[in-house]
Amino acid sequence: MGTRGWLMLVAAGVLLLLAFDSFYIVNETEKAVLKRFSRIESTDIKPGLYPKVPLIDEVIRVDGRLLTHDVPTQAFLTGEKKLLNVDAFVTWRIADVQRYIVSVGAGSNNSMVMERRARELLDPRVNEALRNQFAARTVQEVVAGRGGELPDEALDPSAVSTGEALDKSEEQLASEEDEEFRKKVQEKGATQALLEDKHDQREKLMNSVAEEVNAATLQDLGIEVVDVRVKQVDWPDEVRGRVFDRMRAERARDASEHRSEGREEAERIRAAADREETETVARAYEEAQKVRGEGDALATGIYARAYSRDEEFFRFYRSLQAYRESFKSPNDILLLEPDSDFFRYLKDSEGGR
Repeated sequence: MGTRGWLMLVAAGVLLLLAFDSFYIVNETEKAVLKRFSRIESTDIKPGLYPKVPLIDEVIRVDGRLLTHDVPTQAFLTGEKKLLNVDAFVTWRIADVQRYIVSVGAGSNNSMVMERRARELLDPRVNEALRNQFAARTVQEVVAGRGGELPDEALDPSAVSTGEALDKSEEQLASEEDEEFRKKVQEKGATQALLEDKHDQREKLMNSVAEEVNAATLQDLGIEVVDVRVKQVDWPDEVRGRVFDRMRAERARDASEHRSEGREEAERIRAAADREETETVARAYEEAQKVRGEGDALATGIYARAYSRDEEFFRFYRSLQAYRESFKSPNDILLLEPDSDFFRYLKDSEGGR
């Protein structure tokens, strides 16, 4: 191939490249701006196919989807001056692509570099908002979502249905500024109302943080903060051991109180059982002695009547019983005088001496 052929081949390649560089495509998941000599010509370009000037115009694309970023764990002080480690994440998206590229790009047209820079700028703003919200709340409000608690009676659904819980918690409910919470207790019961209010309080906390961050980032960075959520709240490592020790001491104290109450109740039950046993045995012994006495009296009466009918026969019968008991074993030995009254019926059936 000659020189002319090579020149024509190069010219065709250049024309082909220029033709390919004369159009650009914006996908549905992207947001784009068109720059010409470092000046933005078109912004927030919709998805589609568009023409541009080759080698002069430049298209900068960024991710237009909803993005999630884990904020590094930070330590915040609560209203009680207690330190907590807070692990949170933020959900955001690019609302103003032109402001985003100008503020975050810092001369770079790489979308990954700009996204990393945006996350670095988001972190201090989110931490500042979380610090402000945590400083205005106690640990109970941060963790449980509510500062106060209803009494145990108010958590009984049967009591709530009859209105008893409302009467018992009247003083506490009177101190609540949230009228909607009292309405929830009346309509849905204290347990359901407390759970919903806990969710509402935490939702208000997160919404306050998101609104505070969004107000700063939307104006400065063109970023819309959709939501900020706390994943975990924990004690710092340096105080966690002391907190756990205190919790163990409290649980041990509660367990000791329960055991002492149990022992006291057990002693009371044993004393009542012993008293009942003694009384039952005494009544049974009294009844047995009464029955035995009545039986002895009846037997004595029978013996007396039999003896009065034939005294001699009675004496003979009793002597035979004595002989039977005395001579029932071959090894028994009796040392008696021959003329003893014991043998009177053995010598004479009449019992003569």
